[in-house]
Amino acid sequence: MKYHISQQNPCSQFIQISLTLSCHSGEIMKLQLPAWRPGRYEMANYAQYIRHLGVSYFGNKVSCIKLTMDLWTFTAEKTGDYVVQYEFFARQMDAGGSWSDPYQLYINFINFVFEVKSRENEGINVTLHLPEHYQVATALPSRKPFEFFADDFQHLVDSPLIASPDLSHYTYRTMNTTFHLWIQGEVVFQVEDMLQAFKSFTKTHVEAFGDFAATDYHFIIQLLPYNHYHGVEHAYSTVITFGPADTLSEKSEFQKLVGVSSHELYHFWNVCRIRPKELISYDFSKETYLDTGLVLEGVTTYMGDLLLLKSGFFTLDEYLKILNKKVQREFDSLGWENQSVAESSFDLWLDGYKEGIPDKKVSIYNRGALISLCLDLMLLGEGSSLQKVMRDMWQRFGKNQIGYTLREFESVVSGNFSQLTVIKDFFDKYVYGKEDILGILKKQLLSIGIYISEHFENNDILHYWGIRTDQNGIITQIYSESKANYELMVGDKILEINGREFSNVPADQESGLSMLVERNSRNVRIHIPYVDIKVYPIYALKSFESNQKSEIWSKSIC
Repeated sequence: MKYHISQQNPCSQFIQISLTLSCHSGEIMKLQLPAWRPGRYEMANYAQYIRHLGVSYFGNKVSCIKLTMDLWTFTAEKTGDYVVQYEFFARQMDAGGSWSDPYQLYINFINFVFEVKSRENEGINVTLHLPEHYQVATALPSRKPFEFFADDFQHLVDSPLIASPDLSHYTYRTMNTTFHLWIQGEVVFQVEDMLQAFKSFTKTHVEAFGDFAATDYHFIIQLLPYNHYHGVEHAYSTVITFGPADTLSEKSEFQKLVGVSSHELYHFWNVCRIRPKELISYDFSKETYLDTGLVLEGVTTYMGDLLLLKSGFFTLDEYLKILNKKVQREFDSLGWENQSVAESSFDLWLDGYKEGIPDKKVSIYNRGALISLCLDLMLLGEGSSLQKVMRDMWQRFGKNQIGYTLREFESVVSGNFSQLTVIKDFFDKYVYGKEDILGILKKQLLSIGIYISEHFENNDILHYWGIRTDQNGIITQIYSESKANYELMVGDKILEINGREFSNVPADQESGLSMLVERNSRNVRIHIPYVDIKVYPIYALKSFESNQKSEIWSKSIC
């Protein structure tokens, strides 16, 4: 089958697609458009961005029926080539979307190409109709300029592409692999610094797993003029969207870009190849429920940062600042009281990528990373590591593409422990269960000379009344067990506290809070008595001086 893709009017942001299918007489063709994409376990319903779909045979219109919101069918009455033509609205600029404008064509094929039923394993040719001076960044093999080939449907939808006259291209080698850095957008940092950082963490990743099953790998980076942060993994490439581009001269912003790049490279093994059984064969037409979010994203989030520490890109202090944010984020919510990380993984399709209702869930990324940290430090006490576990997962499940279950992951972890009950108890409490992880987190960090302190200064209405606000006084969160939860509502705007204009100055604990709030365009006076509570602490992670244990942990790869 053959795809032709063009931009007839780049400013419209519609791209034109033509699919040619060689059919037999009487063949019933079913065209299934994906409803979601790998790495994002929620329904995207890409069919909503398609218009003007029609089928023809030698210029004559062929009846095409839409069976569901994203499934079309037609019957080939005669043998020959049938052409499916349609337009796709390419206006989603993130690492999983597509974008068309006068300066570039950026496409994730998963957004708009069809899985032709019963012909999923057929080779696919793609021709781009673009100006001659454009360059193309993609992992797809090319036969000649603007013509590419995919082995099958899965190969095509796992191979994003950017075409532009302004692409910057750099390469480096690690072992037997050439790594490509493609950059679309303004470069305000020293490219040599970036290449050095990428070389360093790539080497550490490859050493951690022992090999790299590709001759080429592509980092495809969109640098944007506005705030953005996103990455998506693929079999032989990753797309990263980041902005504002002009902030990358700042060390902290440059570290974020390198951080997401390290995260996505770890996915080369974990997710792209070490997959849960449910994802060994993708069905993009419906939800695929899984409980392995801890491994998919939690382990990847933890190891992506840790390998930057082990490679020397992060100092221990810099790494602890990143870890500190994860600890703070985890306990700024009480979602862990209501849903385990396994349950939150299963519910990704429901609300996993939205803020959701108060205190309903946990983040498989954030809580998963903290669980992974605890496991790693527990394994360290047994002379092992989480990375050794992941190398075992690579050997047992990834190389053979046989898929694993969460219980099998637990079993691999247990295999590194002298007492199996220790890991069973840990998984029952913190993976399948809803126990508070702070205690074991403190204990395990202390084992390598890192301690977590708590304080309650500088924000009385947060810590002593359980009221979190933004800088304008709009209430964003209320502690569920506080008196304020019965008087205030999320979205209320605090105008005055005890006769003074809203601020985070110390409140009067003896008389309580007398507040004037704006609620749904009405001003309401409220009094909340003081109750002796301390909630939403501020956490700080620090390492003891001359800490040999943390130095050993931060430098050893496995």
